[in-house]
Amino acid sequence: MPHQTEPSANTTLGNILQGMLGKAVVRSENTQVIEGHAGYHPDILVTATGRSPVVIEAEYDPAQNVEPEARDRLNLHVVGQPRPIEAAIALRYPSAVGDAHDLSAAIAGATLRYCVFTAEGSDTVRFPQSGWLDGAVTDLADLVRLVSVPQNAVDQAATFLQQGIDDAANILGEIHDTSPGITASVAGLLGMDDVPQTRRMACAIIANAMIFHDRIAGMHENIDALNMVCGDSVPDPQGITLSAWTAILNINYWPIFAIGRDILSQLPSQTASAVLRRLRRTAASVNGTGVNNAHDLTGRVFQRLISDRKYLATFYTLPASAALLARLAVAKMEGVDWSDPEAIGKLKVGDFACGTGALLSAVYEQIAARHESAGGDAAAIHPVMMEEVLYGCDVMPSAIHITGSTLAGIQPDVMYGRSRLYTMPYGRQEDGTVKIGSLELLQSSNVMTLFNTSDPALQTGSVGEETAAQINVEIADGTFDLVIMNPPFTRAGSDWEGASRTEDYVKQFRGLATTLNTQKDMSKRLGTFAKGTCYHGYAGIASAFVALADRKLKPGGVVALVLPMSVAAGFSWQGFRQLLTENYHAVEVLTIASKSGHDDDMSFSSDTGMGECLVIGIKGSRKASPSTQPNFHFASLRRRPPGFAAASAVANELLNAHELRNIVDGPYGGTNILVGDHVSGAMLTAAPTDSSETWGCVRLKDYSIAQTAYALGKSRLWLPARPSSDTLSTVPLEELGKRGWHDINITGPKAPFTKASPSDTATYPSLWNHDAKAETRLVLAPDSELLVRQGMENKAAEVWSTASHAHASRGFRFNSQPLSVAFTDRRTVGGRAWPNVSFGDKRFEYTFAVWGNCTLGLLAYWWHSSRQQGGRGEMSISSMDTLPVLDFRTLSDEQLATAERIFDEFRELDLMPAYLADADPNRALLDRRVICDLLGFDEEVYKGVRRLAQKWCAEPSVHGGKARPKSAKYVE
Repeated sequence: MPHQTEPSANTTLGNILQGMLGKAVVRSENTQVIEGHAGYHPDILVTATGRSPVVIEAEYDPAQNVEPEARDRLNLHVVGQPRPIEAAIALRYPSAVGDAHDLSAAIAGATLRYCVFTAEGSDTVRFPQSGWLDGAVTDLADLVRLVSVPQNAVDQAATFLQQGIDDAANILGEIHDTSPGITASVAGLLGMDDVPQTRRMACAIIANAMIFHDRIAGMHENIDALNMVCGDSVPDPQGITLSAWTAILNINYWPIFAIGRDILSQLPSQTASAVLRRLRRTAASVNGTGVNNAHDLTGRVFQRLISDRKYLATFYTLPASAALLARLAVAKMEGVDWSDPEAIGKLKVGDFACGTGALLSAVYEQIAARHESAGGDAAAIHPVMMEEVLYGCDVMPSAIHITGSTLAGIQPDVMYGRSRLYTMPYGRQEDGTVKIGSLELLQSSNVMTLFNTSDPALQTGSVGEETAAQINVEIADGTFDLVIMNPPFTRAGSDWEGASRTEDYVKQFRGLATTLNTQKDMSKRLGTFAKGTCYHGYAGIASAFVALADRKLKPGGVVALVLPMSVAAGFSWQGFRQLLTENYHAVEVLTIASKSGHDDDMSFSSDTGMGECLVIGIKGSRKASPSTQPNFHFASLRRRPPGFAAASAVANELLNAHELRNIVDGPYGGTNILVGDHVSGAMLTAAPTDSSETWGCVRLKDYSIAQTAYALGKSRLWLPARPSSDTLSTVPLEELGKRGWHDINITGPKAPFTKASPSDTATYPSLWNHDAKAETRLVLAPDSELLVRQGMENKAAEVWSTASHAHASRGFRFNSQPLSVAFTDRRTVGGRAWPNVSFGDKRFEYTFAVWGNCTLGLLAYWWHSSRQQGGRGEMSISSMDTLPVLDFRTLSDEQLATAERIFDEFRELDLMPAYLADADPNRALLDRRVICDLLGFDEEVYKGVRRLAQKWCAEPSVHGGKARPKSAKYVE
């Protein structure tokens, strides 16, 4: 029998949790607290205003009854609480706790095991599905905070808000039909086009201000209740509401009410009355659910309404993803005394593309949780968090409105003074100059001219308003403890590197109705400001925001970013990889290798349709040590965290991981990320040796493939199930041959050729496009003819001099195309899809074709490519130079002759798409010819390559979610 009774342990745990959960009420060993069930005695009950009650049922191991007891508490009502129990935690004390003399110390230092049951409609959901979460008391307290969110109320409130906004927008739509100048003026306030989405956004801003008005009316004597300013019996709801909001602005809340007041003042009285009365009912319904903005309600709804996402590319960071990134980032903030409000008040946290404020809100909640867990009062630090700690910038006034209301709503009953939220100047200014939003902060000066909508003393308002004043605000370089961002992903309109643009816009600056000349001037300004940084035009504007983050961080500061997957391998992102390699340490890179492989399942944001990664690191290179390179930890998740509890569990696994497997260890895989009994992903340590090295360890289900691919690039053949490696010399392609011209330099506006249909008698044939149905064999026919432009004959001869027989794919669809290397019988110029590669020795062309299409060649291509989209590997023409290939120079004359014989054998043999390489008998035959006949390895090595093919074909980034034919069986 344990020395300590379970009731004693429960009481002790309850006391510890009470010190960590702020204003929540924690009761232990309760009786008579469950309505209608006098015999139910919850071990620990946690209640808090605006939250659902949480029950913790606890037992010593083996805890055989704890799960059914926890499950039975769901949907019951606690005496005096308006909400039912939506979550119950089953907790197992380790047996050592029962034998401890100091029970408090034992529990505080113990690793507890627990799971949580939640009520979702009529279903009961267990998390994790099987097994148990392991954590300290602080982790348990975090879980209680997360699961106490009344999810049913949040969903209901979101529905009310969306319906009300749609109805009010229809009212504005009627005005647009008769008086378009009015809605145009409203759109001008928001810096947006006069379209239905803009009208919905305007109504959303008014609705949000009304919701907040309703909440704070009781806090201030001179603010009337919402019903008194715009109720059905009020004769002039527009005028009285405007007066009330002016009074509120004299107190503060400027980001929330300034734009709403400006919009409301533009509407005719009859329209304003109709909008206000519809949205008053909406505000009453939303507030009736008891949900505040801390649960990301505002951000979720507003994100659906941002019209310029296509060009500003501001994709909404999903709440669980934001929580995961923020938790990992805040954990890296070293040396902070989280119990000390003064220490917290000295922090600086910035998001210079804050959008809906999801990331700033997530950081705030992490800091508040750490302060509470250390015994602090989260409400007490709210003023300093709003006034001094959190900096948010965006080019859209509506975004600042959302961010301000979301942050203020975390503690809606606590007042604060100024805030650090700024609408940045963007586009052509009144004085004729142009501004580039937050990227103005790339200037060497620490003082920037901004539009301010935060400080009522400055009387500033919306874009285009006379009240909008430019002010100087200091956002100094090298002063931030944390910069967290999901920056815009847009890039210049062209898709070539170092080439002139032909489109009629500069995509990265097309947002907010800028003209072509303005876009050009903005692009030039950015080029000047970002000179000497990791910014690259082809990488896009996100690389400029990365440079901005680095500039603002102080040594020891933390960067936390949501970035496109192209950062891992894109040549234009090489400067960013170099920046991290040389100037950051403790870098973590998270990606998603979902089983489906679909584009929508590999991002951390909504609506991106492409792969993303989370990158977190500490600024400052490591001091000299036996390992001179900073450690990079890569983690591939099996799926995006579906909720806050899952995000927290994954973060805990990453933070508590020790002695991870290394990429140099050989093909033994990574260290699993376990959430309960479920493998949620894997981790691997990989230290880049130089800045040109790509991050191949992204979007991987099986890290043993990464270890084999890495070894191959280091001239070692190390296959799964083999205890040691063999020597196989590989080199970058540029050491063996020379790639051809970029397609823009062949047929672009200033190039010597135009492209025409193919001709058997073409003087200058070209292999230009992909055609998967015609690419089943190694030898392809030219698909285009190049015609020389008059006066450019010499330039045409220069381009033609690089023509060759060998061609490497730039965009390889693994799940539909068979070839990474193609061959043309005639010397041919490569085009957009098939740049050509010339070698000094023609025998290398045959060898390149057979090597590039065997399993090892496919693996090398995949490892080196950017896997931003499912089932596809992209490679810029510059990246092609560093593609690892077999060193053909090490082959004897006999081996090169063998390669040519293999090539001739396969001229007439069809190959299946690459994702079926493991089931393709001809690919298996090609592997045997290359491994055994050309390279001289034995049967065991060949079988290892075939096992490798099977593993590779199972990767989501290879199959992209495409179903395998039933007839596709593994061929050994």
